[in-house]
Amino acid sequence: MTTLRGKVSHFGGPDDMGVSPSEGLAFYYEVSDAPELFLPQQPPGTTGLARRLDPEQFYIATRWDYSQTPKTMLPDMLVRVTNVKTGKSEMAVPADWGPAGPESDHDTGRVADISPGLMECLGLQTDDEVIVEYQPIGVTIMPYDSIVISSGHGTIVRGASGILDEVDEAIKVMDALAIALRNRGVDVTTFTDKTSTSQNQNLNTIVNFHNSKNRQLDISVHFNAYEQVSKPMGVEVLYVTQGALAGEVSAAIADVGFIDRGPKKRTDLFFLNNTEMPAILLEVCFVDSEADAEIYEAEFEAIIENIATVLGGEGEDAGEGEGTLPPEVEPPPVTAPSVRLDIQAVGNVSLFINGVDVTDRLEGGTK
Repeated sequence: MTTLRGKVSHFGGPDDMGVSPSEGLAFYYEVSDAPELFLPQQPPGTTGLARRLDPEQFYIATRWDYSQTPKTMLPDMLVRVTNVKTGKSEMAVPADWGPAGPESDHDTGRVADISPGLMECLGLQTDDEVIVEYQPIGVTIMPYDSIVISSGHGTIVRGASGILDEVDEAIKVMDALAIALRNRGVDVTTFTDKTSTSQNQNLNTIVNFHNSKNRQLDISVHFNAYEQVSKPMGVEVLYVTQGALAGEVSAAIADVGFIDRGPKKRTDLFFLNNTEMPAILLEVCFVDSEADAEIYEAEFEAIIENIATVLGGEGEDAGEGEGTLPPEVEPPPVTAPSVRLDIQAVGNVSLFINGVDVTDRLEGGTK
């Protein structure tokens, strides 16, 4: 892991007068390269992508070593930025190279420039100190601290159905994955749409829920469909910006015996285009493949653990942590209470307790 520590500032967007109206970015050349990072329209009087960056998105520029993190890899990476004073951190997407360092005549003395929105979220001011962490090539993705997971489609607006039912199994995967991640210390929020009655409403309901939460990653759980077949079809993970992560998750699921169809970049999916944080969409397997269904049902627990390990790290023995059931405890034996009564009486008496005649139990047993 590469770790940098030092001062930070902000850059990008229509109000950044520190860049020229025509200034571009180091490894994005068209808006279509990463549409989620840019404003829908070019700001008036500008032509460059630097001024078109959406200042509310979480992006970062630092002095990347292209031998370790090639330009082609950077758009698929995530970078953790931490406010040293508060310890609060968020994930950001690489957007540019910079700021100028000691090798330049215009050394800023800073290790990173980040988006205005990320500065505000982390409570940072210009030249506050941050820690920047990212993975060089060939290193496993960093574990996440907070994730929102939703099951695809909804209980009314159903998905694909075959040997497996997409909606039912997506809920099952979502719930099990949430437990596995919580046992690794990850803050997880889950959501299933139970109210939408149309596809458009369903998509907006799911995305709005994700965007209402504070998190580092969005995940949507789906199952693929083609036609009824006996042969294996496999797993794939869809993405817009998170190619490296999608590849790791796809390989982790495939490890149980699925064909690994790998990461697939999709720029036409509402969920991936409209969640405000980095996102991936799981296609766990094909609902209409007999071979896939057999592997899925036999290896369900291993699938969940493999995904959780990519997203949350190896973890420790969960024991009795959150998401697990406590061991059964044998209840103590129930014993009847005993009471001693000392009674002194003259003559024949009868004694009733709670309406029961207990005279015969008295010493002497006299009525």
